Amino acid sequence: MVSMRPHGFCDGAHARLAGLLLGVVAVMVPILVVSAGGAIGQPADEATTTTTAVVTADSDLPLTDQTPVVAEPPLPDPSPRIRVSLARIAVMGAQASLAEQQTSAAKSRDDQARAQAASDRAAQVRTAAERRLDRARDQLRSTAVYAYMHTPGIDVVSALRGDSTAGGQERRLFAAAVDHHQQQFTDAQDTLERARDDLDASRQALDRAQQAAADQDLVVASASSALADTQAESRIATAGEGRAAGSTSWQLSLAGPSVFSADELAQWYDAQGHGSRASVPIADVARSYIDHGNAEGIRGDMAFAQAIHETGWFANNDTITANNFAGIGHCDSCPAGFPFATADIGVLVQIQLLKSYAETDPTYNLPRAAPNVNGPRGCCQTWTELGGVWATDPNYGPLILGYYNDMLEWLVAQRSTET
Repeated sequence: MVSMRPHGFCDGAHARLAGLLLGVVAVMVPILVVSAGGAIGQPADEATTTTTAVVTADSDLPLTDQTPVVAEPPLPDPSPRIRVSLARIAVMGAQASLAEQQTSAAKSRDDQARAQAASDRAAQVRTAAERRLDRARDQLRSTAVYAYMHTPGIDVVSALRGDSTAGGQERRLFAAAVDHHQQQFTDAQDTLERARDDLDASRQALDRAQQAAADQDLVVASASSALADTQAESRIATAGEGRAAGSTSWQLSLAGPSVFSADELAQWYDAQGHGSRASVPIADVARSYIDHGNAEGIRGDMAFAQAIHETGWFANNDTITANNFAGIGHCDSCPAGFPFATADIGVLVQIQLLKSYAETDPTYNLPRAAPNVNGPRGCCQTWTELGGVWATDPNYGPLILGYYNDMLEWLVAQRSTET
């Protein structure tokens, strides 16, 4: 379990009182105070201002020094700008989706038209085969009747069956004629049977094509509605951006999908020119954040932004020696945070810890990477609320969201050039 001190717990006299109280509690329950981030662009363990959050764990690690944190003026909340960028990205995605579905709908209509034409041709072939069969039947009947009337003693039934065993040259000639028309009749029957089969098959294909076209029209309607919704959200977000600071109630949730792909995330990071001292290429780190975030329903791209703040662009000692990108277990008096076997595991621990903050009864979709590392369940549904909880710095939310805002502005420009 993880318990968190209230916001501003380490300010002024409260910090000194907190130190005494925590000293007493530490005798009964080992408590780990986790360092959670340093100054922007600076490794967490080298930052000039320390922000802390309390995490209980099965460990006898020492308490952090209860040094009072000097209060800093509140930073501007980038949430309104983030909302606008997310709305613009959503509009671009909805527009691309609608265009794709419209293209698919046009193809479905073309397929339906081809199926209709094939069905029409099959119907014409069947009609022609029926007429041919009727002519063959009439010819066979006429020949048999003529033979019966002009050839004494001929058995018309045998003639119709093509029996030419009866004697006499004339009978053999009529029998040959009957055989010929009988074959024409049989061929016409076979042709008609194939035409009927082809018509049935073409009508079934037409039914499928019509259903596919109807289904695709529904998808287009849904995509059109989704675009209208994103456009409405964009208008609301743009209007909210112009309001006075602090007047908006919108905040970015911890839960949600990443808007970056793994490739886009790595591309953005490389463009910043900071490099990385992680144990694996930054492209692999980015993919871990996107994949694990999507699997657990946590914004992996935003967690990546949090990691940049915590590690000073993946450069601090926790990054190098512990595959720890979120200051997990890194208290003021601890030489390092909790070590994790691989960078991928370190990312998953951060994602699952965030999920334990966001949900009161979290259910994990991936095996727990560190079952004993848990947050105060349900304490924080938004990234802004992490200030004073994940970290004691009240500006923690605006700081990490600032990175994400820059990332989103780059993504808007990037996708705008691709359309």
